[in-house]
Amino acid sequence: MRKSLLSSLAFLTLFLLPLFTQAFGVDRNLSPSEFYAAYRDADAGWRIEGSFSSDIDIEFFICDSGNYTIWERYESAILYEHNEETSGLTFNFTIPRDGVWYVVFSNVQSPHPTSLEAELFFKDLSNVEQTQVAWITKTTILSPAFIGLLVAIPVVLLLGLWISRKSEPFPAVKYDEILKENK
Repeated sequence: MRKSLLSSLAFLTLFLLPLFTQAFGVDRNLSPSEFYAAYRDADAGWRIEGSFSSDIDIEFFICDSGNYTIWERYESAILYEHNEETSGLTFNFTIPRDGVWYVVFSNVQSPHPTSLEAELFFKDLSNVEQTQVAWITKTTILSPAFIGLLVAIPVVLLLGLWISRKSEPFPAVKYDEILKENK
C-alpha cells in the first residue's frame, strides 16, 4: 500500500509541478510617480529573499497589507527593509506574522524614468519547495531556479521511491508456520 501511494504521489507531482511552481521576475521601466508591488499570503517565519537594481535611486520596502493600504493613501505606515534612496539591494526578511505581505519598488520621488530589474522569493522554510510571488503587473520570465526545481524535485522523489522499495523486503513465511502459532 505504501509503495503504491509513493508511486502515485511521485507521478502526480511530476505531472502537476509546472502548474504550482512558477518563476517570476521583472525587467521593466518605472516611470516617474509609478511603483510596482509583489504580494503573497504567507505565514509567520517565512522568508522574503531577493535582489534588485535600477538606473537611479528608488524607494524600496516590505510591509503587510494593512500598512500597504496606509502607504497608498500617503499616510505614515510601518515599513520593513525600508530604503528611500537606493539603486540596488539584496534583501532577506523574515515575516513576523501571518497575512498578505508586499514588496514595493517605487519611483514616486524621482522626476526621471528608471529601468528596474528584480527577482524575489517567498520561502516557506518548513517546506522543501521554494515558492515565488506573482507580480501585480503579471510580468513573468523563466529563470534558472525554475528549471532547477523542475529537475531536482522529480529526481529526489524518484530516488526516495527507489530507496523505499529496496528497504522493505517481503517476508517469507510458510503457511504451516502461521497455523502452528495460532493453535
